[in-house]
Amino acid sequence: MVNEQALADLIHTKGTAITRTAQEAEPMRQWEDMRDTTGVLDFFAELTMDVDDIRDEVNRLHDAAGGDFDLARTTEKEARDLCIHELKQAYDLVPDFQVFLTERVDVAAAMPDLRREEDEASGNPVTRLPGGGPKQDYYPTAGDELVSPTLRSIRMQLASLPGATDSYWIPPSGDQEKTEWIRANKDIIKAAAQNSGLPPSMVAGIAWKEIAGQPGPLDDITDTIREQADSPLSPIGPENLPSPLGGDPDETSFGPIAIQVRRGAEVLGYDPESPTDQQRAMVEESLQDPGQNVFIAAEYLAQLKAESDFADVPPEEMTVEQQQELAARYNGGPHGENDQAQRYGRDFAHHLDQARNAIR
Repeated sequence: MVNEQALADLIHTKGTAITRTAQEAEPMRQWEDMRDTTGVLDFFAELTMDVDDIRDEVNRLHDAAGGDFDLARTTEKEARDLCIHELKQAYDLVPDFQVFLTERVDVAAAMPDLRREEDEASGNPVTRLPGGGPKQDYYPTAGDELVSPTLRSIRMQLASLPGATDSYWIPPSGDQEKTEWIRANKDIIKAAAQNSGLPPSMVAGIAWKEIAGQPGPLDDITDTIREQADSPLSPIGPENLPSPLGGDPDETSFGPIAIQVRRGAEVLGYDPESPTDQQRAMVEESLQDPGQNVFIAAEYLAQLKAESDFADVPPEEMTVEQQQELAARYNGGPHGENDQAQRYGRDFAHHLDQARNAIR
């Protein structure tokens, strides 16, 4: 400090410290030693030292240096107190890991348990944060199971929700009936959206586009005819059936939000190339159930989002343009670049406010 150095230079004009204590002392302490002798040697040394002519200036520099030290000490103390306070607040926000009945756990000792939990969670589709969407880097497969892990999770969530309004026999027609259907099923739509990491308006908007399709019995008839035509004994293949019956049996759509059997199998974790007859029947049954149908549609939308350029955008920050792009991909496949898919996306965006109002 400037004042301390000036004090040292002025003191040195009058003498040199003799004792080790005086030699190691700071300038302020040296001046205090010169005013109040610290030993016999200092006493004899200071007998010949006349400091009266510098006393006033030295006292001024001594007081100024002392003020500098007080300011530095106060500043350091305030900074330390603030830092300690914020560290304590941060520490209080850190969750305590609880193992059985212990209040706190030795994290190092608990690492094996934490790693085991991590391994279990990584292979379980249910263990994800609400609104985080499905694990896109891990699609649980059913193998030979009749009820896949994903389908089991969907049914568990639906068990705590109101029953869905069915439209198997008479689908909604017109904006008013669409609004009533979405409003009646808004709890399921919101839960499916949260589960898949999507804005509720996205799922409601797709429902608005799809629920006015053909009645459920016509889907069943189409599927039956296609399956019979797919038999080796059939003289005509299912793709050669007259429109609108023509098509692969796995391309038959079911449910209020029309989803193809093949797509439903992929979303639920069944092998779309070779599901067992029982698994295929399970997929059809799930798609025809309105509640499960909404969840499956939302899961497919989440998969499409994971393949997009805005995969990491939180649901509450998704723009209308991004939702429109997802709608086009929902209709036209992963890219959704054909004219029909683009028209579908534009019409989705046109009715998005109506769908959003219906779930409020």
